[in-house]
Amino acid sequence: MFKIMRMRSCAMKDWLGNRILSLMNFVPSMMCCLVRIVRDMTDLSSKIYCVIVFFSLCKTNTYSFVSHMCTASMRISTDTEYSSTPTLSEESMSILEEMKNRLSSFERRLRAVEHPVWRISLKEEDWEICAKGPCKCVPEMKSVSCWRYNFLDLPPTQLVPADVLRLDLGSNRLSALHRDTFKNMTQLHHLDLSSNLIEHLAPSLLLPLHGIANVRLSNNLLKEMQRNQFYGLRNLRILDLSSNKLRTLPENLFLSNDHLVLLDLSSNRISLLPPGAFYGLGNLDELLLGGNRLVGLPVSIFRDTINLKHLALEENRLKELPNSIFKDLASLKELNMRNNRLTELSKGLLLTLAQLEILEISSNRISHIDAKALHGMSALRELRIGHNHIKYLPPGLFNNSMSLERLILYGNRIEILVRGVFRGLFNLTSLFLQSNRLRILQSGVFDDTPNLRKLQLESNDLSFLPAGSMDAIFTIQQVRLSQNPWHCDCRASYVASWLRKRFASFANLTNPLQIQRVLIMTDNWSIWEFGAGATCRGPGILGGQSLLRLTFHELCEGQWASMKGIIPRLPLDVIAPSITPQVVRKDMILVRITLD
Repeated sequence: MFKIMRMRSCAMKDWLGNRILSLMNFVPSMMCCLVRIVRDMTDLSSKIYCVIVFFSLCKTNTYSFVSHMCTASMRISTDTEYSSTPTLSEESMSILEEMKNRLSSFERRLRAVEHPVWRISLKEEDWEICAKGPCKCVPEMKSVSCWRYNFLDLPPTQLVPADVLRLDLGSNRLSALHRDTFKNMTQLHHLDLSSNLIEHLAPSLLLPLHGIANVRLSNNLLKEMQRNQFYGLRNLRILDLSSNKLRTLPENLFLSNDHLVLLDLSSNRISLLPPGAFYGLGNLDELLLGGNRLVGLPVSIFRDTINLKHLALEENRLKELPNSIFKDLASLKELNMRNNRLTELSKGLLLTLAQLEILEISSNRISHIDAKALHGMSALRELRIGHNHIKYLPPGLFNNSMSLERLILYGNRIEILVRGVFRGLFNLTSLFLQSNRLRILQSGVFDDTPNLRKLQLESNDLSFLPAGSMDAIFTIQQVRLSQNPWHCDCRASYVASWLRKRFASFANLTNPLQIQRVLIMTDNWSIWEFGAGATCRGPGILGGQSLLRLTFHELCEGQWASMKGIIPRLPLDVIAPSITPQVVRKDMILVRITLD
């Protein structure tokens, strides 16, 4: 049959293909024309071509649909009162879409069968002839590179020795490959077909590649995979199928690829995966599924991937996951679920991930976290949960998180942090709380994080910090307090005192006079991040001034009347030496300020 087709001119086949494809965008009455075209054809090979197209549509309800459309068309033509174009039902549109897909698939397969193929030599001495072709041949490395040659087809003048080890066809314009393209290349180790226009892979295309270890098919136009596409490739270790148009995968696709360690399926259009999509991948180390359209996952999807270390599910549409979906991933070290639609972290979802070190769940819609959601992850070093809807951190959440070093909570809706909320975080070194709605930090809230070195509190609603709240983090190296509505009265004296102590430690200064002099003379506050941006909103003339530079006298003088019942802690060790001894009266309490 295909011999008959090859005898026809390309112009005839192109006309027929375009004719049939154009009829897919029809009004109902034109469907009958498609039937009549095939019936009235006198050319045998053309008729065979169209009959094959119809047979490729037999698995759908195409026949009944054609009949229905023809009947509707005749009814409409006799109805003089009907003037508008009929609207296709959802079922009809679905059938049309499937017809288009099947026809397109048939066209791709036909092109693959008829595509030219280069010459393959079994003689080792033919490497010299290989170098005379358009591609670059390196006999010493047994490699052939046709990278970025802008090929539309395989060059028929190129001879490729069968013992080639590396073959690079990347960055061309290949749309299809003949099924014999890699015939007898049993020693091929590395194959690069990335950045082409390949829409279809013949089922037997990769079958001869018994020794293949690395296959790159990224950035093509692949829409589907045949069930036996990678059958027999038992040495395959790296498979890159990213940036294609795959919508799903067949069951048991990788059943014979038990040595695969890296599988990249990112940036496709996968919305559904069958339970057996990854069966047989017992040695898989890294699975990349980011940038797809997944809305859910079967509970047994990771049943066989027991040695998985890295799992990427970011930028999908996951709303919820079964509690036991990760139960077989006891070796998992990194889990990325960023930018999905998850709304909660339940108690049992992450319970079995005892080896997990990095958990990325930022940019979801999480508003609820169970108090025991993290209790199974004793090895967790970094938790990224920023840009969610979290208002409240339950007590005891971090009780089993002794290994946690970085906690990212920015971009949430947290208003209050109570004492004990960070209990268990003895080894925490970095805490990111910026861009929340924090207005209250209870005294002693950082008592459980003595090793904290970096604290970001900018872009919140903090007007003051309670006395003693920062004393426990004496090893701190960086604090950011900008873009908060600091109210610079006596309540802010603790923050100012604490900042001065940190500044003195940073600048190796001990004398209060030296500290004040440096503060006055230095306008470049970026040399020390502790005070940078901590700016007063008020009251009065203090608005806009740096909190770090304000003395106790400036903060408290003349404002006692508004501070009833509050006895300030005086930062005597860092008071500016320019202040003269004086007596301040507040509610009949005399406080004598003296200078050393």
